[in-house]
Amino acid sequence: MKATGSLYSQVMEKIRQKIISGEYPVNSKLPNEFDLSEQFDVSRVTLRKAIKGLADDGLVEKIQGVGTFVRQPQKVKRIVSSSAVESFSEIAEKEGFKASVEVVKVKEVETPSELKDVLESRRALFIERVHLVNEEPIMLECNYFPLPRFKKLKDEDLHKSLYQILREKYQINKLNSRDMIISVALASLSEAKLLKKSIGFPLLLLQVCVEDENHQVVHAGQQYVISDRYEFHV
Repeated sequence: MKATGSLYSQVMEKIRQKIISGEYPVNSKLPNEFDLSEQFDVSRVTLRKAIKGLADDGLVEKIQGVGTFVRQPQKVKRIVSSSAVESFSEIAEKEGFKASVEVVKVKEVETPSELKDVLESRRALFIERVHLVNEEPIMLECNYFPLPRFKKLKDEDLHKSLYQILREKYQINKLNSRDMIISVALASLSEAKLLKKSIGFPLLLLQVCVEDENHQVVHAGQQYVISDRYEFHV
C-alpha cells in the first residue's frame, strides 16, 4: 500500500469508507485480523493500530474473544479550533454517517437589515436547507448569499454539498469563518416542524459569517442544530 500519510491512517480511511458505503453495515462483524491484513497488505500491528483508531472514533467496537463490530456513531463532531470552514456533509461522512440534504426554500430576497453591512448587498439569495444524518434531521441552515455574485447558485443541485459547488463553479477553494456566535434557542413552530422536534425544544443557534480567501463574504446566516446529535471540539 503506497500513499501519503501513515500506513495505519491509510488503512483506517479505507475501512471507514467501506463502513460509509455500507459494505460493512452497522452491527456487522469485520473480517478477522488475518484476512484484513492480507486485504490491505499490512502487518497485524499496523492493522490493530488502525482498528484502535476507528474504535476511538466510535465507528467500531472490539469485543474480546468475539471480534470487531461496526457501531453507529452517536454524534457528529465538529472541530472549531481554527477559522477554516468545512462542509457539514463532508464532516458527517468522515464520521461514518450517511449524510443527505432536503432543500426547503431558495429565493431572491431583500437582504435583512442586520446583514446589509455584512453582505454589502441590498439583495441576497436565501437558501434554507435541512441536513440529515442517517435520514434523521440534525441541522437547519438559513443562509444569505450576496447578489449578483451568487445569482446562478439557485440553478445548481442544492442537494449536494454547497461548498463542493462553490469549489467547482466559483473556484472558491478555501473558506474561513469571519465570525461565529453560539447560543441556545428554543425551537419555533417552523423550526420544530422541519427538525421533527417539539416546539420549545432547545437548539444550538450558530450565527455565522463565512468569507473566501480574498476576505469577501460568501454567506451569512443562522444554523439551528439538534444539540444531542452534534458536538463541538475547540
